[in-house]
Amino acid sequence: MNINRYRLFLAFTGLILLSSCQEVIELELNEGDAQRLVVNGWMTDQPGRQRVDLSLTTSYFFNEAPPRVSDAVVSVTDGTATWVFTEEEPGTYRPEADVVGEAGKTYVLNIEYAGETYNAAATLRASNPMDSIYVRYFDPLEEFGFPADPYYSVRLWTEEPEGEGDAYLWYTFVNGFGIRDTLRELTLVEDSFYDGALIEDLEIDFVDIGTEAVTGDTLRLEQWNIGLESYEVLNSILNQTQFQGGLFDAPPANVQTNLSNGALGLWGAASIVEKSTIITE
Repeated sequence: MNINRYRLFLAFTGLILLSSCQEVIELELNEGDAQRLVVNGWMTDQPGRQRVDLSLTTSYFFNEAPPRVSDAVVSVTDGTATWVFTEEEPGTYRPEADVVGEAGKTYVLNIEYAGETYNAAATLRASNPMDSIYVRYFDPLEEFGFPADPYYSVRLWTEEPEGEGDAYLWYTFVNGFGIRDTLRELTLVEDSFYDGALIEDLEIDFVDIGTEAVTGDTLRLEQWNIGLESYEVLNSILNQTQFQGGLFDAPPANVQTNLSNGALGLWGAASIVEKSTIITE
């Protein structure tokens, strides 16, 4: 048989099989009883930063913000004291009395909503101080011969403490305003390759010149030690959302969480340190 005819025969046979074998696939659209609770909450060692946000999953075809969860009962305990979190605005819960987390303590979140109970635990790890930060003008064309717009490079000097299990994310603020508002824009790293290392002149972030910052602006960098468990949850979210879409992607998998009873999201604990500098170049 001619090779081209053989290929045509296979293609035609495949079309017959595809047209004659149809299966109805029922999709879970996250509606009604299929909806799940989504949690985003943190206990930190800084006053005024404790917060729990609650929402519900939605259908893929739902073109509005996820519905916020009101009338939940939210509390946090360290085994000795318990703090009640009240609803400050729809879906956002904060402690009635200000509380500051302490390094070495484990904080257990408890949520009661719609007749169900959810909980999670997170241990707050101490954060090493940043020695210094520096912002310098960076031109990819001059540095690497690569044609791209110049930007401000945010660079860090620090020493990572010995003992694995630490993980970090950084938030950048210009004149008090955060310039990163999604997870994919943040720098996120765990310490298995940097444990106990001296970190010198490492680019942590970059800032667009003119649109995000100009000479004379104040830049503040926050370093959060979120611990390895929180890192793994956030990295799982990135792997199943922002890092998908390539030809060789792994099959979709359940997003990791540390919450019980089928809830999604993260309850984390973090210590926070910060450094500020003036952009001079």
